[in-house]
Amino acid sequence: MVVLVPFKPVVLVLGLLSGLIFVGFIGSSLLEGKAPFTVDTCATRRPVVKQYAVRATLEHKHPHKPPSGRTQ
Repeated sequence: MVVLVPFKPVVLVLGLLSGLIFVGFIGSSLLEGKAPFTVDTCATRRPVVKQYAVRATLEHKHPHKPPSGRTQ
């Protein structure tokens, strides 16, 4: 049994939907006052800086102390 799928209408509908998503993305970016195709360099670097800051503060807050000289 052969299932025939009309590829031309399917491709046209998918192209139309992707175009609408693309136009919606550009429109929402412009309404928010942001450039749609630029990368925010601060946003990409923040998580890395925060991760190292958390590690540094945890190491400084909990210093490793040698066990006290208890004898049994």
